[in-house]
Amino acid sequence: MPKHTAIEEHRKQTKNLALALNKNDVYKWLLEEGYFPESYVLPPCFKVLETPKTRKQYYPVKKKRGKNDANCDEYSPLLFESVRVHLPKSEFIDRTFRIIHPHIHNDIAYHISENWRTIVEALLPSNSIVTTYSFPVPISKNAPGRVGNLRSGRMIYEFIDMTDDDLASIAYRYTHLVRADIKNFYPSIYTHAIAWVLHGKEEAQKDRRNYSLFGNILDKLFQSSNGGRTNGLPIGPVVSDIAAEIVAAAIDSELTKRVDGIDCTITRFKDDYRILVKSENDARKVIKALQASLQVYNLEISDEKTSITQLPQGLFREWVSRYHAIHPVTLKTYSWKQFRELYLGVVEINYAHPSTGVIDRFLADIISNHSHLKLTLEERNLERTISMLFMLGSLRVKAFPKIMAILELVLRSQLGKAHENSILTYLEEFLLRISSEEAHNKYLISWLLYFLVSNGLYEKLRLKPEFKDPITKSIASNRAVLFLNVSDFKLFLGCKSAGRKITMLEHLNVFSPPSVDC
Repeated sequence: MPKHTAIEEHRKQTKNLALALNKNDVYKWLLEEGYFPESYVLPPCFKVLETPKTRKQYYPVKKKRGKNDANCDEYSPLLFESVRVHLPKSEFIDRTFRIIHPHIHNDIAYHISENWRTIVEALLPSNSIVTTYSFPVPISKNAPGRVGNLRSGRMIYEFIDMTDDDLASIAYRYTHLVRADIKNFYPSIYTHAIAWVLHGKEEAQKDRRNYSLFGNILDKLFQSSNGGRTNGLPIGPVVSDIAAEIVAAAIDSELTKRVDGIDCTITRFKDDYRILVKSENDARKVIKALQASLQVYNLEISDEKTSITQLPQGLFREWVSRYHAIHPVTLKTYSWKQFRELYLGVVEINYAHPSTGVIDRFLADIISNHSHLKLTLEERNLERTISMLFMLGSLRVKAFPKIMAILELVLRSQLGKAHENSILTYLEEFLLRISSEEAHNKYLISWLLYFLVSNGLYEKLRLKPEFKDPITKSIASNRAVLFLNVSDFKLFLGCKSAGRKITMLEHLNVFSPPSVDC
């Protein structure tokens, strides 16, 4: 791979910035900002407000008296089941996020931060030519030595922009692009693989009870976070992102050995690979090499997400070009007709390119950087606008919180205040409908409940459904009902308090969407 490309510079800069971080800052950030899943998963009432005042372990390794052999150490963290948060990916499949018990999460964060330099070396191995754009802890070249603010879920937008730009800048040297994905990545990771990577497979497998190897401690803690199971990492906490990235980086090193002799440039975001090669034959060789590298860690390539395209096809996102065609300039204000026509165009693009960022882009474009709705609403189109936005939520469930954030803007306007009762009636009917199937609609229910409670509307409902899930139950009661016996931690702000501190738009950062610059 040629030196001094933007991709090469990105790799060097990432490692230098990561090594400059202070272990205490990493520990604190993991406990506070890295505990709950991304902002689009849970409403802002779920926030870490209190953590242990000093670094501590809830489950230290105990030495057996009179014996110095590390293999005789005792380590028995309690087993817990994590709290599940479901986000529908499709009509039939959910993406399951998890919230780890605070004591287990604390100890994972402790051991990661205590061994930070070793972790960084594992995350960014010198024997790998793969450039990762998914470093789990936020870093910034503008603030070296300090942990940044950007969670990895938002970093996907940076990855798309950077790979679009960085890959495009060198793509003229190649003929084909390989796109590949690790199948069911987090749920398939073998927890023992963490220690294999950190200490070598042979050393780690000698005795998994050798807790002088901190990789074995992490292995045990991740098992404890998942009811004792050795398969799967919980999706959501940043500590899981770190563990997953350690395994992915080891796969990258394995892949590097297997593509020796093939001229290629390889980038990755989490489980998503993009590889530039000089022939279709090389593309097939690289895919086989990736498949073999994954098998070393009992993982598989995703057949349906693997493709070979001839450049420049595949280098840029097709939905972006189509969106540009119908909306070349972002307007300061939108008439009802302009809003409607753009809306219809977005729906058409979404059907052609499902599960892309076009709906997110549209929602962002109708909001100003100062969190004002650009659409001039009138009484005659208020109900239609709300209905149209809710239909977008049915097309892309992940966009539903953003739709509720826009509705919060509407509710707080003069027009919204004047029509509060009709808005409430619409939302009450919707809540009753989706609450009849709580298990299937927990994600929608949690965001709708937060909107109602934080804006003082919940008590005005004529009918209040009963909820069983700890997330929806916490929001409806405005009181945490998960992990109650953890005195060092406070994990719930309260909906009304959260609503006073931050708007839903600010929480979701709607006006920082996937870029359409190409």
